[in-house]
Amino acid sequence: MGMERDRILRALKTAGLSIVPTGCAFEMAAFIDDSSLLFEKERALVEGWAVARQQEFMAGRFCARRALAASGRMEVAILRDADGLPLWPEGVVGSITHCRGIAAAVLRSITGPDSLLGLDLEKTNRLSVSAGRRVLHPSEAKFAGDSQIRATILFSLKEAFYKAQFPRWRTTGNFQDIGLEVDLASGRAEVGALGGRFDPELSGLRFRFALVGDYVLCLCC
Repeated sequence: MGMERDRILRALKTAGLSIVPTGCAFEMAAFIDDSSLLFEKERALVEGWAVARQQEFMAGRFCARRALAASGRMEVAILRDADGLPLWPEGVVGSITHCRGIAAAVLRSITGPDSLLGLDLEKTNRLSVSAGRRVLHPSEAKFAGDSQIRATILFSLKEAFYKAQFPRWRTTGNFQDIGLEVDLASGRAEVGALGGRFDPELSGLRFRFALVGDYVLCLCC
């Protein structure tokens, strides 16, 4: 089991490095049960949390700090704002994701107001048929068909979209508020339809994704 997890981790990290833009730092790790890896203020945040949530948090922060170090920045405590979003160091934009014992983080220097990043990791064999239908914009029905994998790709891409836009606009929405045009062969997607609650500027966001075993890893930037 451990060898298989390590193989999947290596494959997912290779995939992640292949889809992140130049200038981004990307790190991935299995969940961690070692609170000594946290700064004191971070440990205070997770006091009283369930063990699984603490491990998830620790792994995400571990990945984020490794990414900071890889980009030549000081490793610092990454706290949370009122909405639970990571508080990145000044001059940095980033995103953290967790899924079934695996965490990952991506970050880059802020180069302008359009510096947005959203990262999401999902299992492709867990989305129910009914949940899959709720994910779809009408324009995506033909692409998704009855495929659990394609519905999960759309779900994950939209999760990455929401993670990218929320720190700046704080806009919430439904999955049906965005329709994506997905190219499976290239592992790319773009916005085809965007609901009125979102800033039109977001129609220019671009997506990359990779399928690794029964995982899909998605990036929006």
